[in-house]
Amino acid sequence: MTWDEKRSRSGRGGREQRSTRARRPRRAPFLRLLAYYAVAVGLAAILTRYVPAVRDALVAPIVLPAVQEVPELARAPTSAALSPTPHRALTTALVIIGTLALVLPVAWVYRYTRGLRTDRSLVQSMIVLPLVVAGIVIVVKNSLALAFSLAGIVAAVRFRNTLKDPRDAVYVFLSLGLGLAAGVQALDIALVVSLSFNLVVLALWQLDVGAVAGGGEGVLAVGDAGLLVARGSEQRSAIRAELPRRASDMETDGVLLVHSPDPDAALEGLEAALGDAAKDWRVVGTRPNTDGIATLELLVRLKKDGDPVRLLGDLEDRWSAFIAAAEYIPVQNRNGQE
Repeated sequence: MTWDEKRSRSGRGGREQRSTRARRPRRAPFLRLLAYYAVAVGLAAILTRYVPAVRDALVAPIVLPAVQEVPELARAPTSAALSPTPHRALTTALVIIGTLALVLPVAWVYRYTRGLRTDRSLVQSMIVLPLVVAGIVIVVKNSLALAFSLAGIVAAVRFRNTLKDPRDAVYVFLSLGLGLAAGVQALDIALVVSLSFNLVVLALWQLDVGAVAGGGEGVLAVGDAGLLVARGSEQRSAIRAELPRRASDMETDGVLLVHSPDPDAALEGLEAALGDAAKDWRVVGTRPNTDGIATLELLVRLKKDGDPVRLLGDLEDRWSAFIAAAEYIPVQNRNGQE
């Protein structure tokens, strides 16, 4: 049985159930996220009710009221005045713990929505950055001189880092905001910001089928899942066996299938994307898929630093108006073995 026959059999049932033009929204883990915040809020509510030190550390006014000067002998002793160092250390520790509890779900949502395109260094920075910011704000919030000193230090130290995706900058700004809110002991504000941000990101991710997903055996795919043809091991084996034979003179790393309502426009996008990622590539066929969607069949030889995940991400981000779905099926590794 040829690949065309297997493809026809596997796709017939899906076409009868629904139109492949309609994008199927993905399921976002809203319940797990809400459960995490519910547990965190409940635990914080209990602690702030029965432990005054927690209440003072986590929920304090952003602008402290002016305190009238009182003679030293007339001042009533407090636990903070009697032992300022332990009190200050406990406050800082509670602020750091609260900040960590609010930034962890942000990092989890980032990894969940980015899938294979997750930047590990950004995830680690996202977790550590608000802790550092919170500690700095605790130090400088009551001293104008320290604030100016910090500005001079930051101006002297230059951090150079280029984000792979401009959308990642939003997570960096959020981490800064959480750190600032925690540093001024306003974790209630940080909680609302963190929760609302994660809910909005998950909602947008659920409505936009754009993440690179694995399809088994190293297969990667983006776009409408209803258009994909390499769904099972039989289809993948047939594709690996058939398409490379059409260009036996070409060394091939993988097969790229691009499903588009406008193959000519999709080909322009492929030329731009493959020019950066592929050492050599060739269109070996074009065939109708369904409902006006055509499938471009390409053989690809990646550059030494070429990444199929980045390639599919580029197609999704820049050319989704012309490309409804794309899938990459590896044929052999760099050593020439399947």
